[in-house]
Amino acid sequence: MNARLRTAVLLSASLLPGTAIAADPPAPQKCDTPEYRQFDFWVGKWDVFSTKDGTPGGASLIELLYGKCTIRENWTDSSGFSGGSLNTYNRVDKQWHQTWTDSTGSWREFVGGLQSGRMVLVWRHASVTMPGKTVQERMIFTPNADGSVRQYSDQTIDGTTWVERYDYTYRRAKD
Repeated sequence: MNARLRTAVLLSASLLPGTAIAADPPAPQKCDTPEYRQFDFWVGKWDVFSTKDGTPGGASLIELLYGKCTIRENWTDSSGFSGGSLNTYNRVDKQWHQTWTDSTGSWREFVGGLQSGRMVLVWRHASVTMPGKTVQERMIFTPNADGSVRQYSDQTIDGTTWVERYDYTYRRAKD
């Protein structure tokens, strides 16, 4: 088929009823609703301490990235352990999601949201030590009046009795 005939056929086809004409794709959605800013209190460069006795726990760099849609955590402690997470608000299920991985090869997927001014994220998974049971690991991030952030973590197998995993206070690092 010569070029002129091909052009005529394509033009004719585009004018037929029910034939879609390519339109500009919709503009990408932005992360500019208030829900995307709920976890911004955690963004910063932090020195991390045990909440109970003030001993150093580690350091964390929390960055707002990717068009302000994602919060990335980079954690290290004095033992050489390191890890990080990606955190984002999902407009479909209206929850926050955190994917964590670290230098031991572990992986966790937390889901939750803002509750009474605190970010509460939970990971549900099969128990390694008690087959047939589900463990819930919970992290609670609380912004404090002095600008610090408390990260408290506990876990339960029965959904009623919670056992502490750790309790840290994040204080802004001095440059």
